[in-house]
Amino acid sequence: MTALPPFAFAPGKGALAAHIETALGQFGASRLSDREAEVARLILQGHSSKVIARRLGNSPETVKVFRKRIHTKLGLASSAELFLLFLAALSAAPQNCADDPLIHLPLLS
Repeated sequence: MTALPPFAFAPGKGALAAHIETALGQFGASRLSDREAEVARLILQGHSSKVIARRLGNSPETVKVFRKRIHTKLGLASSAELFLLFLAALSAAPQNCADDPLIHLPLLS
């Protein structure tokens, strides 16, 4: 899987773009380790394990371990479910909220 083009996550001018950018920046902070949250954010941006490994200076196998931990901690079976969880958390989090959007989901509280 290749990453989305840089403009897909470029800071926007509207409130929605700011909300997405903030939510993405904080996603997973309340439930995952710092490195797991970083890997989750990179997955949400469309990066493959190989690209994530290169960016973080790890092996692809290490990134696979992080993926497995993320899935376990968040009760997910796939990266598609991670994306759906992000969308649900994004919808639940109030605008201008600087917290992890996951804290606003009642099922994960």
